[in-house]
Amino acid sequence: MSTHKHHHKVRLSVDCTEEERMYIKMLATKSHMTISEYLLSFARKEMPKCTKSHEPNGETQMALKEARGERETFESVDEFWNAMGMNPHVED
Repeated sequence: MSTHKHHHKVRLSVDCTEEERMYIKMLATKSHMTISEYLLSFARKEMPKCTKSHEPNGETQMALKEARGERETFESVDEFWNAMGMNPHVED
């Protein structure tokens, strides 16, 4: 069984001149990357990462301890929102 998460991909569009596109493509190729990989490499440097090396603070530990055995499970996201008393499909 695979433990990899599969994420749904979305398309990002960037408006630029043909000259800018060619220059970005050259930089990406120089780095042995696609344009997408090249541009995302800059964003990924700024994205927060969980190192899983932190310990929960006392308040969080107490909340986790109190919540043991009191978990609810839901069959769908809509069921979750209904249990929270919210309708996510309501227009602003």
